[in-house]
Amino acid sequence: MPVATASLEHLLGAQHVRTDAEALQRFRVDGLAPSAVVEPASSNELVEIVRWARANKSALLPVTSGNFLPIGNPPEALDVAVSLARLNRVVAYDPKDLTVSVEAGVRLGEVQRRLAEHNQFLPADPLFAEEAAMGGLIATNASGPLRCAYGTWRDFTIGMKFVTGEGKLVQSGGRVVKNVAGYDLARLLIGSLGTLGIITEVGFKCFPLPARRGTFLVSFPDARAALAFRDAVIQSPLQPMALELLDPAAARLLDSALVSREHWSLVIAATGVDNVIQRHQRDLDQLARKLTASSFVAHTQEHPASLWEAVRELISTARAIHPRTTIIKVGLPLASMAPFYEKALAVAARYELPAAASGHAGSGIAYIYLLEDAPKKAAQAATEMIHAGNNLGGRVTIPWCPTEVKHDVNVWGPLRDDFSLMQKLKAAFDPDRILNAGRFLGGL
Repeated sequence: MPVATASLEHLLGAQHVRTDAEALQRFRVDGLAPSAVVEPASSNELVEIVRWARANKSALLPVTSGNFLPIGNPPEALDVAVSLARLNRVVAYDPKDLTVSVEAGVRLGEVQRRLAEHNQFLPADPLFAEEAAMGGLIATNASGPLRCAYGTWRDFTIGMKFVTGEGKLVQSGGRVVKNVAGYDLARLLIGSLGTLGIITEVGFKCFPLPARRGTFLVSFPDARAALAFRDAVIQSPLQPMALELLDPAAARLLDSALVSREHWSLVIAATGVDNVIQRHQRDLDQLARKLTASSFVAHTQEHPASLWEAVRELISTARAIHPRTTIIKVGLPLASMAPFYEKALAVAARYELPAAASGHAGSGIAYIYLLEDAPKKAAQAATEMIHAGNNLGGRVTIPWCPTEVKHDVNVWGPLRDDFSLMQKLKAAFDPDRILNAGRFLGGL
Protein backbone atom coordinates (compact mmCIF):
# COMPACT_ATOMS: atom_id res chain seq x y z
CA MET A 1 0.00 0.00 0.00
CA PRO A 2 1.47 3.42 -0.93
CA VAL A 3 2.63 5.53 1.96
CA ALA A 4 0.37 8.42 0.91
CA THR A 5 -2.74 6.24 1.06
CA ALA A 6 -1.66 4.85 4.41
CA SER A 7 -1.31 8.35 5.81
CA LEU A 8 -4.80 9.22 4.59
CA GLU A 9 -6.19 6.10 6.26
CA HIS A 10 -4.50 7.08 9.48
CA LEU A 11 -6.11 10.51 9.19
CA LEU A 12 -9.66 9.44 8.33
CA GLY A 13 -9.91 5.74 9.09
CA ALA A 14 -9.50 3.02 6.47
CA GLN A 15 -13.25 2.80 5.77
CA HIS A 16 -13.26 6.42 4.56
CA VAL A 17 -10.39 6.07 2.07
CA ARG A 18 -11.65 4.08 -0.90
CA THR A 19 -9.52 2.64 -3.67
CA ASP A 20 -11.99 0.14 -5.12
CA ALA A 21 -12.80 0.36 -8.82
CA GLU A 22 -16.45 1.32 -8.27
CA ALA A 23 -15.55 4.35 -6.18
CA LEU A 24 -12.78 5.48 -8.51
CA GLN A 25 -14.83 5.14 -11.69
CA ARG A 26 -17.72 7.11 -10.21
CA PHE A 27 -15.55 10.24 -10.16
CA ARG A 28 -13.81 9.72 -13.49
CA VAL A 29 -13.41 12.99 -15.42
CA ASP A 30 -12.58 13.15 -19.13
CA GLY A 31 -10.79 9.81 -19.07
CA LEU A 32 -8.93 10.39 -15.79
CA ALA A 33 -9.83 8.55 -12.59
CA PRO A 34 -8.50 9.32 -9.10
CA SER A 35 -6.28 6.83 -7.31
CA ALA A 36 -8.30 7.27 -4.11
CA VAL A 37 -11.57 8.75 -2.84
CA VAL A 38 -11.55 10.27 0.64
CA GLU A 39 -14.62 11.14 2.71
CA PRO A 40 -14.01 13.71 5.46
CA ALA A 41 -16.67 14.10 8.13
CA SER A 42 -15.81 17.64 9.23
CA SER A 43 -14.18 20.86 8.13
CA ASN A 44 -11.20 20.05 10.33
CA GLU A 45 -10.65 16.73 8.57
CA LEU A 46 -10.89 18.51 5.24
CA VAL A 47 -8.26 21.00 6.36
CA GLU A 48 -5.91 18.11 7.13
CA ILE A 49 -6.59 16.50 3.74
CA VAL A 50 -5.71 19.73 1.93
CA ARG A 51 -2.55 20.14 3.98
CA TRP A 52 -1.64 16.53 3.19
CA ALA A 53 -2.19 17.24 -0.52
CA ARG A 54 0.09 20.29 -0.40
CA ALA A 55 2.81 18.31 1.30
CA ASN A 56 2.49 15.43 -1.16
CA LYS A 57 1.92 17.62 -4.25
CA SER A 58 -1.31 15.76 -4.94
CA ALA A 59 -4.15 17.12 -7.10
CA LEU A 60 -7.56 17.17 -5.39
CA LEU A 61 -10.95 16.89 -7.07
CA PRO A 62 -13.76 18.24 -4.84
CA VAL A 63 -16.96 16.24 -5.45
CA THR A 64 -20.47 15.95 -4.05
CA SER A 65 -23.07 14.06 -6.10
CA GLY A 66 -20.82 13.96 -9.17
CA ASN A 67 -23.61 15.16 -11.47
CA PHE A 68 -21.72 18.25 -12.61
CA LEU A 69 -18.28 16.67 -13.08
CA PRO A 70 -18.48 16.81 -16.91
CA ILE A 71 -18.42 20.63 -16.75
CA GLY A 72 -15.04 22.26 -17.39
CA ASN A 73 -11.70 21.52 -19.04
CA PRO A 74 -10.01 18.14 -18.64
CA PRO A 75 -8.03 18.21 -15.36
CA GLU A 76 -4.29 18.80 -15.43
CA ALA A 77 -3.98 16.01 -12.87
CA LEU A 78 -6.32 13.98 -10.70
CA ASP A 79 -4.91 12.14 -7.71
CA VAL A 80 -7.55 12.15 -4.96
CA ALA A 81 -11.28 12.84 -5.12
CA VAL A 82 -12.56 14.55 -1.99
CA SER A 83 -16.16 13.45 -1.48
CA LEU A 84 -18.27 15.61 0.81
CA ALA A 85 -20.98 12.98 1.13
CA ARG A 86 -20.55 12.75 4.91
CA LEU A 87 -20.95 16.51 5.32
CA ASN A 88 -24.70 16.18 4.88
CA ARG A 89 -26.45 17.96 7.75
CA VAL A 90 -28.84 20.87 7.98
CA VAL A 91 -26.74 22.80 10.48
CA ALA A 92 -29.23 25.47 11.51
CA TYR A 93 -32.72 26.48 10.43
CA ASP A 94 -34.68 29.42 11.81
CA PRO A 95 -38.08 29.64 10.08
CA LYS A 96 -38.89 32.94 11.82
CA ASP A 97 -35.76 34.60 10.41
CA LEU A 98 -36.10 32.84 7.03
CA THR A 99 -32.53 31.52 7.16
CA VAL A 100 -30.99 28.08 6.82
CA SER A 101 -27.41 26.79 6.94
CA VAL A 102 -26.46 23.44 5.44
CA GLU A 103 -23.35 21.39 4.84
CA ALA A 104 -22.05 20.98 1.30
CA GLY A 105 -22.96 17.31 0.93
CA VAL A 106 -26.66 17.58 1.73
CA ARG A 107 -28.94 17.24 -1.29
CA LEU A 108 -31.12 20.11 -2.40
CA GLY A 109 -34.19 17.87 -2.43
CA GLU A 110 -33.70 17.11 1.27
CA VAL A 111 -33.30 20.79 2.11
CA GLN A 112 -36.46 21.71 0.20
CA ARG A 113 -38.48 19.07 2.03
CA ARG A 114 -37.25 20.36 5.38
CA LEU A 115 -38.16 23.95 4.48
CA ALA A 116 -41.55 22.93 3.08
CA GLU A 117 -42.56 21.79 6.56
CA HIS A 118 -42.71 25.52 7.36
CA ASN A 119 -44.08 26.59 3.95
CA GLN A 120 -40.70 27.90 2.85
CA PHE A 121 -38.23 27.05 0.11
CA LEU A 122 -34.99 28.01 -1.60
CA PRO A 123 -35.87 29.64 -4.94
CA ALA A 124 -33.61 27.34 -6.93
CA ASP A 125 -34.70 24.72 -9.43
CA PRO A 126 -31.48 23.70 -11.17
CA LEU A 127 -30.71 20.63 -13.21
CA PHE A 128 -30.63 17.51 -10.97
CA ALA A 129 -32.68 19.46 -8.42
CA GLU A 130 -33.58 16.37 -6.41
CA GLU A 131 -30.26 14.57 -6.23
CA ALA A 132 -27.59 17.27 -6.62
CA ALA A 133 -25.74 18.29 -3.44
CA MET A 134 -25.41 21.87 -2.32
CA GLY A 135 -21.63 22.13 -2.75
CA GLY A 136 -21.73 21.21 -6.42
CA LEU A 137 -24.69 23.48 -7.10
CA ILE A 138 -22.88 26.44 -5.55
CA ALA A 139 -19.54 25.63 -7.21
CA THR A 140 -21.20 25.62 -10.64
CA ASN A 141 -23.80 28.31 -9.84
CA ALA A 142 -26.38 25.99 -11.43
CA SER A 143 -29.76 27.62 -11.94
CA GLY A 144 -33.08 26.93 -13.64
CA PRO A 145 -36.35 28.61 -14.66
CA LEU A 146 -36.76 30.36 -11.30
CA ARG A 147 -33.76 32.62 -11.96
CA CYS A 148 -36.20 34.84 -13.90
CA ALA A 149 -37.81 35.98 -10.63
CA TYR A 150 -35.24 35.18 -7.95
CA GLY A 151 -31.82 35.34 -9.60
CA THR A 152 -29.05 32.81 -8.98
CA TRP A 153 -27.38 31.45 -5.85
CA ARG A 154 -25.44 34.70 -5.49
CA ASP A 155 -28.70 36.49 -4.79
CA PHE A 156 -29.74 34.51 -1.71
CA THR A 157 -26.51 33.10 -0.30
CA ILE A 158 -25.68 34.95 2.92
CA GLY A 159 -22.68 33.07 4.28
CA MET A 160 -20.20 30.32 3.61
CA LYS A 161 -17.41 28.24 5.12
CA PHE A 162 -14.70 26.85 2.88
CA VAL A 163 -11.17 25.47 2.96
CA THR A 164 -8.61 27.17 0.73
CA GLY A 165 -5.83 25.47 -1.18
CA GLU A 166 -3.51 26.55 1.62
CA GLY A 167 -5.48 24.45 4.09
CA LYS A 168 -7.10 27.41 5.83
CA LEU A 169 -10.71 27.30 7.03
CA VAL A 170 -12.42 30.57 6.09
CA GLN A 171 -15.83 31.90 7.08
CA SER A 172 -17.51 34.64 5.06
CA GLY A 173 -20.83 36.22 5.96
CA GLY A 174 -22.98 34.57 8.59
CA ARG A 175 -26.37 33.09 9.42
CA VAL A 176 -28.30 36.32 9.36
CA VAL A 177 -29.51 38.25 6.33
CA LYS A 178 -28.11 41.61 7.43
CA ASN A 179 -24.42 40.78 7.68
CA VAL A 180 -22.04 43.41 6.31
CA ALA A 181 -18.81 42.50 8.11
CA GLY A 182 -16.01 42.66 5.54
CA TYR A 183 -15.84 41.67 1.88
CA ASP A 184 -18.21 38.92 0.79
CA LEU A 185 -15.72 36.19 -0.13
CA ALA A 186 -18.57 33.75 -0.68
CA ARG A 187 -19.35 35.42 -3.99
CA LEU A 188 -15.90 34.49 -5.25
CA LEU A 189 -16.55 30.80 -4.54
CA ILE A 190 -19.95 30.71 -6.27
CA GLY A 191 -19.40 29.48 -9.80
CA SER A 192 -15.62 29.02 -9.39
CA LEU A 193 -15.81 25.23 -9.96
CA GLY A 194 -13.95 24.46 -6.75
CA THR A 195 -10.73 26.08 -7.97
CA LEU A 196 -10.42 28.57 -5.08
CA GLY A 197 -11.61 26.49 -2.15
CA ILE A 198 -13.69 23.52 -1.09
CA ILE A 199 -17.07 24.60 0.28
CA THR A 200 -18.09 22.94 3.54
CA GLU A 201 -21.14 24.94 4.69
CA VAL A 202 -23.48 27.52 3.14
CA GLY A 203 -26.11 29.83 4.61
CA PHE A 204 -29.15 30.99 2.66
CA LYS A 205 -32.05 33.36 2.84
CA CYS A 206 -35.31 31.38 2.49
CA PHE A 207 -38.56 32.46 0.88
CA PRO A 208 -42.25 31.71 1.52
CA LEU A 209 -43.74 29.06 -0.72
CA PRO A 210 -46.10 30.59 -3.29
CA ALA A 211 -49.78 30.35 -2.39
CA ARG A 212 -50.86 29.25 -5.86
CA ARG A 213 -49.31 28.69 -9.26
CA GLY A 214 -50.59 29.07 -12.76
CA THR A 215 -48.92 27.83 -15.95
CA PHE A 216 -49.50 29.33 -19.37
CA LEU A 217 -48.30 28.04 -22.73
CA VAL A 218 -48.10 30.30 -25.76
CA SER A 219 -46.83 29.11 -29.14
CA PHE A 220 -45.55 30.98 -32.21
CA PRO A 221 -44.18 30.03 -35.63
CA ASP A 222 -40.63 31.20 -34.92
CA ALA A 223 -38.24 32.46 -32.25
CA ARG A 224 -38.62 36.15 -33.13
CA ALA A 225 -42.37 36.06 -32.66
CA ALA A 226 -42.08 34.14 -29.39
CA LEU A 227 -39.49 36.56 -28.04
CA ALA A 228 -41.56 39.56 -29.14
CA PHE A 229 -44.27 38.15 -26.87
CA ARG A 230 -41.64 37.77 -24.12
CA ASP A 231 -40.75 41.44 -24.54
CA ALA A 232 -44.40 42.45 -24.25
CA VAL A 233 -44.74 40.45 -21.03
CA ILE A 234 -41.62 42.00 -19.51
CA GLN A 235 -42.81 45.51 -20.40
CA SER A 236 -46.25 44.85 -18.88
CA PRO A 237 -47.19 45.09 -15.18
CA LEU A 238 -47.08 41.27 -14.99
CA GLN A 239 -44.33 39.63 -12.95
CA PRO A 240 -44.05 35.98 -14.02
CA MET A 241 -41.97 33.62 -11.94
CA ALA A 242 -40.53 31.83 -14.98
CA LEU A 243 -40.39 32.37 -18.75
CA GLU A 244 -39.02 29.35 -20.62
CA LEU A 245 -38.55 29.01 -24.38
CA LEU A 246 -38.60 25.73 -26.34
CA ASP A 247 -38.23 25.12 -30.05
CA PRO A 248 -40.04 22.18 -31.70
CA ALA A 249 -37.00 19.89 -31.38
CA ALA A 250 -36.66 20.69 -27.67
CA ALA A 251 -40.37 20.03 -27.24
CA ARG A 252 -39.89 16.59 -28.78
CA LEU A 253 -37.09 15.88 -26.31
CA LEU A 254 -39.37 17.07 -23.52
CA ASP A 255 -42.03 14.55 -24.60
CA SER A 256 -44.93 16.37 -22.95
CA ALA A 257 -48.38 16.43 -24.50
CA LEU A 258 -48.79 19.97 -23.14
CA VAL A 259 -46.12 21.55 -25.37
CA SER A 260 -46.41 22.04 -29.13
CA ARG A 261 -44.00 20.00 -31.26
CA GLU A 262 -44.56 22.19 -34.31
CA HIS A 263 -44.03 25.69 -32.89
CA TRP A 264 -41.73 27.70 -30.66
CA SER A 265 -43.36 27.74 -27.23
CA LEU A 266 -43.13 29.95 -24.18
CA VAL A 267 -43.90 28.20 -20.91
CA ILE A 268 -44.80 30.82 -18.30
CA ALA A 269 -45.33 30.44 -14.55
CA ALA A 270 -47.13 32.90 -12.31
CA THR A 271 -47.58 32.73 -8.53
CA GLY A 272 -49.76 34.47 -5.98
CA VAL A 273 -53.33 34.64 -4.79
CA ASP A 274 -56.29 33.86 -7.06
CA ASN A 275 -56.59 37.43 -8.34
CA VAL A 276 -52.95 37.49 -9.41
CA ILE A 277 -53.29 34.22 -11.32
CA GLN A 278 -56.48 35.45 -12.97
CA ARG A 279 -54.79 38.73 -13.93
CA HIS A 280 -51.97 36.81 -15.62
CA GLN A 281 -54.44 34.63 -17.49
CA ARG A 282 -56.47 37.58 -18.73
CA ASP A 283 -53.53 39.76 -19.75
CA LEU A 284 -51.49 36.96 -21.33
CA ASP A 285 -54.52 35.87 -23.33
CA GLN A 286 -54.99 39.43 -24.61
CA LEU A 287 -51.31 39.71 -25.54
CA ALA A 288 -51.44 36.35 -27.31
CA ARG A 289 -54.41 37.53 -29.41
CA LYS A 290 -52.76 40.88 -30.14
CA LEU A 291 -49.51 39.24 -31.30
CA THR A 292 -51.36 36.50 -33.21
CA ALA A 293 -50.05 33.55 -31.27
CA SER A 294 -50.59 30.13 -32.78
CA SER A 295 -52.12 28.97 -29.50
CA PHE A 296 -52.65 29.97 -25.88
CA VAL A 297 -53.45 27.49 -23.12
CA ALA A 298 -53.87 28.24 -19.40
CA HIS A 299 -53.48 25.75 -16.54
CA THR A 300 -54.79 27.52 -13.45
CA GLN A 301 -56.71 24.85 -11.54
CA GLU A 302 -54.02 22.17 -11.36
CA HIS A 303 -50.28 22.94 -11.34
CA PRO A 304 -48.55 20.79 -14.03
CA ALA A 305 -45.57 19.92 -11.84
CA SER A 306 -44.41 17.17 -14.20
CA LEU A 307 -44.13 19.69 -17.03
CA TRP A 308 -41.94 22.02 -15.00
CA GLU A 309 -39.80 19.11 -13.86
CA ALA A 310 -39.33 18.10 -17.50
CA VAL A 311 -38.39 21.67 -18.48
CA ARG A 312 -35.93 21.89 -15.60
CA GLU A 313 -34.30 18.56 -16.47
CA LEU A 314 -34.15 19.10 -20.25
CA ILE A 315 -30.34 18.96 -20.38
CA SER A 316 -30.33 15.68 -18.48
CA THR A 317 -33.02 14.29 -20.80
CA ALA A 318 -31.13 15.33 -23.92
CA ARG A 319 -27.94 13.70 -22.64
CA ALA A 320 -29.82 10.54 -21.67
CA ILE A 321 -31.27 10.19 -25.18
CA HIS A 322 -28.11 11.41 -26.95
CA PRO A 323 -25.23 10.73 -24.49
CA ARG A 324 -22.64 12.58 -26.57
CA THR A 325 -24.65 15.76 -27.02
CA THR A 326 -22.73 19.03 -27.18
CA ILE A 327 -24.59 21.82 -25.39
CA ILE A 328 -23.79 25.49 -25.95
CA LYS A 329 -24.90 28.01 -23.34
CA VAL A 330 -24.89 31.77 -23.84
CA GLY A 331 -25.90 34.64 -21.62
CA LEU A 332 -27.18 37.45 -23.84
CA PRO A 333 -28.88 40.82 -23.78
CA LEU A 334 -32.56 40.05 -24.18
CA ALA A 335 -32.68 41.75 -27.58
CA SER A 336 -29.90 39.48 -28.89
CA MET A 337 -31.59 36.15 -28.15
CA ALA A 338 -33.56 35.86 -31.40
CA PRO A 339 -30.58 36.75 -33.65
CA PHE A 340 -28.42 34.24 -31.79
CA TYR A 341 -30.92 31.41 -32.19
CA GLU A 342 -31.17 32.16 -35.91
CA LYS A 343 -27.40 32.24 -36.39
CA ALA A 344 -26.73 29.18 -34.21
CA LEU A 345 -29.38 27.00 -35.81
CA ALA A 346 -28.18 28.06 -39.26
CA VAL A 347 -24.64 26.97 -38.28
CA ALA A 348 -25.95 23.61 -37.03
CA ALA A 349 -27.85 23.10 -40.28
CA ARG A 350 -24.79 23.95 -42.36
CA TYR A 351 -22.79 21.28 -40.53
CA GLU A 352 -25.73 18.89 -40.89
CA LEU A 353 -26.02 18.52 -37.13
CA PRO A 354 -29.51 17.85 -35.73
CA ALA A 355 -30.13 20.54 -33.12
CA ALA A 356 -32.59 21.76 -30.52
CA ALA A 357 -32.93 25.10 -28.76
CA SER A 358 -34.25 26.24 -25.40
CA GLY A 359 -33.68 29.09 -23.00
CA HIS A 360 -34.50 31.00 -19.87
CA ALA A 361 -36.19 33.66 -21.98
CA GLY A 362 -36.74 36.08 -19.09
CA SER A 363 -33.07 35.93 -18.07
CA GLY A 364 -31.31 36.04 -21.44
CA ILE A 365 -29.91 32.51 -21.23
CA ALA A 366 -30.00 30.49 -24.48
CA TYR A 367 -29.09 26.84 -25.03
CA ILE A 368 -28.30 25.03 -28.26
CA TYR A 369 -28.15 21.22 -28.26
CA LEU A 370 -26.08 19.49 -30.98
CA LEU A 371 -27.58 16.03 -30.81
CA GLU A 372 -25.28 14.00 -33.07
CA ASP A 373 -22.15 12.11 -32.01
CA ALA A 374 -19.81 14.00 -34.34
CA PRO A 375 -17.09 15.63 -32.20
CA LYS A 376 -15.15 17.29 -35.02
CA LYS A 377 -18.22 18.87 -36.59
CA ALA A 378 -19.63 19.76 -33.16
CA ALA A 379 -16.38 21.53 -32.18
CA GLN A 380 -16.33 23.51 -35.42
CA ALA A 381 -19.98 24.47 -35.10
CA ALA A 382 -19.56 25.38 -31.42
CA THR A 383 -16.58 27.60 -32.25
CA GLU A 384 -18.69 29.51 -34.76
CA MET A 385 -21.47 29.84 -32.19
CA ILE A 386 -19.02 31.23 -29.66
CA HIS A 387 -18.04 33.95 -32.11
CA ALA A 388 -21.69 34.64 -32.96
CA GLY A 389 -22.62 34.96 -29.30
CA ASN A 390 -19.69 37.24 -28.54
CA ASN A 391 -20.54 39.47 -31.51
CA LEU A 392 -24.05 39.84 -30.11
CA GLY A 393 -22.76 40.98 -26.72
CA GLY A 394 -23.07 37.57 -25.06
CA ARG A 395 -20.88 35.25 -23.07
CA VAL A 396 -20.72 31.71 -24.49
CA THR A 397 -19.60 28.50 -22.77
CA ILE A 398 -19.92 24.80 -23.57
CA PRO A 399 -20.84 23.15 -20.26
CA TRP A 400 -21.64 19.70 -21.64
CA CYS A 401 -19.80 17.92 -24.45
CA PRO A 402 -17.68 14.83 -25.20
CA THR A 403 -14.03 14.98 -24.15
CA GLU A 404 -12.96 15.02 -27.82
CA VAL A 405 -14.80 18.30 -28.31
CA LYS A 406 -12.87 19.82 -25.40
CA HIS A 407 -9.61 19.12 -27.21
CA ASP A 408 -10.74 21.19 -30.21
CA VAL A 409 -12.61 24.11 -28.68
CA ASN A 410 -12.26 26.40 -25.67
CA VAL A 411 -15.28 25.38 -23.60
CA TRP A 412 -15.10 28.57 -21.53
CA GLY A 413 -14.90 30.89 -24.52
CA PRO A 414 -12.43 33.80 -24.90
CA LEU A 415 -10.66 35.18 -21.85
CA ARG A 416 -12.26 38.18 -20.20
CA ASP A 417 -10.62 41.49 -19.32
CA ASP A 418 -10.58 40.47 -15.65
CA PHE A 419 -8.58 37.28 -16.25
CA SER A 420 -5.39 38.69 -14.72
CA LEU A 421 -7.33 39.37 -11.52
CA MET A 422 -8.68 35.81 -11.60
CA GLN A 423 -5.10 34.52 -11.88
CA LYS A 424 -4.11 36.54 -8.82
CA LEU A 425 -7.05 35.18 -6.85
CA LYS A 426 -6.11 31.62 -7.81
CA ALA A 427 -2.52 32.24 -6.68
CA ALA A 428 -3.73 33.71 -3.39
CA PHE A 429 -6.29 31.00 -2.56
CA ASP A 430 -4.52 27.98 -4.07
CA PRO A 431 -0.81 28.78 -4.55
CA ASP A 432 0.19 25.15 -5.23
CA ARG A 433 -2.65 24.58 -7.73
CA ILE A 434 -3.97 21.47 -6.01
CA LEU A 435 -7.70 22.30 -6.34
CA ASN A 436 -9.28 21.27 -9.66
CA ALA A 437 -6.26 22.64 -11.50
CA GLY A 438 -6.74 23.44 -15.16
CA ARG A 439 -10.50 22.91 -15.24
CA PHE A 440 -11.72 26.49 -15.07
CA LEU A 441 -11.53 29.50 -17.38
CA GLY A 442 -8.09 29.96 -18.95
CA GLY A 443 -6.80 26.77 -17.35
CA LEU A 444 -7.10 28.10 -13.80
